[in-house]
Amino acid sequence: MRSLTLAVGIATVALASTSASGAVLTLGGPLSKLCYEAAYARDSRDLAVDGCTRALREEALAPRDEAATLVNRGIVYMNRRNDTKADADFNAAISRYDGLPDAWLNKGFLRLRQGNGRDALPLLQKGIDRGARRQALAIFARGVAYEQIGDFRSAYADLRRAHDLEPRWSLPSEYLANYRIAGR
Repeated sequence: MRSLTLAVGIATVALASTSASGAVLTLGGPLSKLCYEAAYARDSRDLAVDGCTRALREEALAPRDEAATLVNRGIVYMNRRNDTKADADFNAAISRYDGLPDAWLNKGFLRLRQGNGRDALPLLQKGIDRGARRQALAIFARGVAYEQIGDFRSAYADLRRAHDLEPRWSLPSEYLANYRIAGR
């Protein structure tokens, strides 16, 4: 029987700019659309926060669209490095519509950025289970969470799967380059 030994050099988390990929398009009004665009463009200006806040106050949004707008404002707060407000918006989004994968994923991304892979894992898994639109990103993030807690076999498996799902996306390959398979 052959054994597999993984040797790894731990890479740094590169999801800080990836969270914008979790922006959620809404079918609400023009302000919620602008909020989405701000989150997607990684806008961190006061104007972006104000636009999102106005959308939540002034537009009659369905629960899913309200949750999406909260996620988008949370992303804007993440881009501003205001983790407390970002977390509060992700929690509010989940309480309004817990079926929105992006709320769970972005909350998980926030935990990863804070270096807390253990808390990120169940959040990321909920996002995956709820049908993350970009499975490779969600699985990659879960791999980073595994790496943060020292479960390198699971990390490698997820990074490999993310690479296989989106072979043109370079970030999984960059992380995989830190792994060496030894002892066959």
